[in-house]
Amino acid sequence: MQKKISLFGGVSTGIGMIIATSCFISLASGASAVGTPFIAAIVIVCLLNMMAAASVAELNAIMPNLTGGLAQYLLAGLGPTVTIVTMAGGYIISNIFAAPAEGAMFANVMCDATNHQIPPAVFSVALTIVLVMINLKGVNMSTALQTVIAAVMIVSLIALGVIGAVGAGSGQEVSQVSAVTTDWSEVLPLTATAFWLFIGSEFIVPLGKDMKHPKRNVPLSMFLSLGIMCVIQVIMVLGFHHYTEWAELGNVNSPHLLYAVNMLGEFGRVWMIIVAILAAVSTQNSIIGCVSEICCGMAKIELLPAVFQKKNRYGAPYVVILMMGAFTIIIEAAGLSEGSAVQFLILASSFFWMLTYVVYHIDVMKLRKTMKKVPRSFKTPFFPGFQLVGIVGTVYMMYHISENPFQRIRIFLLALAILAGLLGYALFWVKFKLKKPLMKHTGVHQVMAMENPLYYAVRHRKGME
Repeated sequence: MQKKISLFGGVSTGIGMIIATSCFISLASGASAVGTPFIAAIVIVCLLNMMAAASVAELNAIMPNLTGGLAQYLLAGLGPTVTIVTMAGGYIISNIFAAPAEGAMFANVMCDATNHQIPPAVFSVALTIVLVMINLKGVNMSTALQTVIAAVMIVSLIALGVIGAVGAGSGQEVSQVSAVTTDWSEVLPLTATAFWLFIGSEFIVPLGKDMKHPKRNVPLSMFLSLGIMCVIQVIMVLGFHHYTEWAELGNVNSPHLLYAVNMLGEFGRVWMIIVAILAAVSTQNSIIGCVSEICCGMAKIELLPAVFQKKNRYGAPYVVILMMGAFTIIIEAAGLSEGSAVQFLILASSFFWMLTYVVYHIDVMKLRKTMKKVPRSFKTPFFPGFQLVGIVGTVYMMYHISENPFQRIRIFLLALAILAGLLGYALFWVKFKLKKPLMKHTGVHQVMAMENPLYYAVRHRKGME
């Protein structure tokens, strides 16, 4: 019998997904552009993503303890076509972009530590291989790793931020204005940049079946993860103000190392290298483990090929874990995640993630209308206020995904091409493989029945598949 995951384990998983090395790039980019007013963008995005987390928590309250969870919620509310496009784009494709970006950031730090004597791809590929092996051992080992890493990182980042915020570092403080601009027309679009600082808290949901007191701990873990990360990011911006020139902060590949060295010298470099390594390990670990659970859940409800359900003797969905590892290694080895490509990968991944959050809000509104009397252990307050504000705010961020017009068009075109491809797959799969109406939702009881292997045995016996 597997040991149940505690509230702290759930929060650790959430923080482990949110606290990415690449977050330093987004944090530095936003702070460099406007100074401390970037804190306003950080807080706004945290609140918007808490609204998304609330919508996910309500969906989980209707159908708790489902494998993958997130896909089942959309299938019950919006039908198979929307579910395939949203889940494949929002989690599989976006994380195929995000995982190599994390590997590249890890490689940058290691190259700095070894005076660039080893090619970056060696570090990033090695990291991915190690984490694939860990996740193949099952959820408990993955969560245990997250718990240790999250505890170390929270303490380290708060300490590094506070030291900088109060000017207690051994380095020379810089003299600069706290606000580069206070013009809201320049600050608000940076919410799209800040979005990357708060993605992934919903990856706690697939672990719900393995958590203690999931009705309470699933939503609480998501909210605590986001709140803790908001405090950490705000403190870090205040630290940047004291020890890094705003302009210089936005022009380096490793702004976190610049900050640490300026503040604490070589000791700061070593400390931040350790933190950055832990962040990269934590994020890639969460991506590989949680995305594999989501894909397994999609396969259970027949939205992906059945092979994605296959598990090893540790209960790990090894096919998806190996697939995610392979894609990540290919991109890392080819050098497609190095240099300026990291920022593009981050923004492209953000765009798909934003779209997913919009769909969650719509799903909650749909199920509130069609399933009014179904008991829920958690309901979003001020309905439909949270959903409407969340949709408007997230669409605004999608439009402002990049302040560089050329890069924004590239992201829009990439997203259009990928979504068109996913839609083509979804239409073919639903119409010819599942032989179901393209947009008709599946009843909640049927979705929940799909968790039982007997559901498929009966269907096979009756010649229904």
